[in-house]
Amino acid sequence: MVWELPRESKLTIVAGFVCVSVAIWSTLSSSYMSLWLFLLIFLVSGFFADLLTAFFHFGFDYVFPYSTPILGPIARSFRIHHDNPDLDPSDYIENLTRGAQAAILLAIISLAIPYQAAFLWFLISAVIAGMSVWAIFFHQIHSYSHMGAHLSGEYYLSRVAEIEKLQDIKEKKRQLNQLFKTVPIPAPIRILQNCRIILNPSVHNLHHMSFESDFSSVNGWSDWITNPLFRHIARKYKAAAQSSAEMAAH
Repeated sequence: MVWELPRESKLTIVAGFVCVSVAIWSTLSSSYMSLWLFLLIFLVSGFFADLLTAFFHFGFDYVFPYSTPILGPIARSFRIHHDNPDLDPSDYIENLTRGAQAAILLAIISLAIPYQAAFLWFLISAVIAGMSVWAIFFHQIHSYSHMGAHLSGEYYLSRVAEIEKLQDIKEKKRQLNQLFKTVPIPAPIRILQNCRIILNPSVHNLHHMSFESDFSSVNGWSDWITNPLFRHIARKYKAAAQSSAEMAAH
């Protein structure tokens, strides 16, 4: 029996929003806060939240065994998601439960930092508080990048396989955008996706072609840093796995 977090919990969602609200109130009420600093914190926290999801996503895809407490069951759900990428953004309870679990931890860390002592500590605390906001919505954002309730798994996978054969990355993104124009993504969400404030389907679904890049699950701002590293490691892992399979076959 592996210890895992609940997939759905209204209590966790309430606790998440309370913790995040307290962390944000603490940040906004500080004498250090200004409009320009708020905008900076928004951008920096969005980048680091995205970077954090990229590292965990890579770990769920390639590192954590299913027997690992908490992380193992999450890894299993991520790998099942590869075979059946049909996340449903209307499933708010499950999506927000997963986000709240991460957000609670980040909010508590932010509140535990004694930022009154120095501006640098305030900035660190504020960025982590901002990350907790991105975190609570990350799985909802991830779901909107798939809209699986409106695309059958079979059709989606067949189209992705066709698009994967294209050599031009811009054409791949264009055709992925065309694919997701056929689903009823709410207009405000589509605007945020197109402005790259939240994860764009054409960017995230590049991940589902080879599972070697684009691991981020918030906005994709950190992919330019993580892609070279993760692509190299993923290919090494795949080569080793293939070699082991061939040896076992003989």
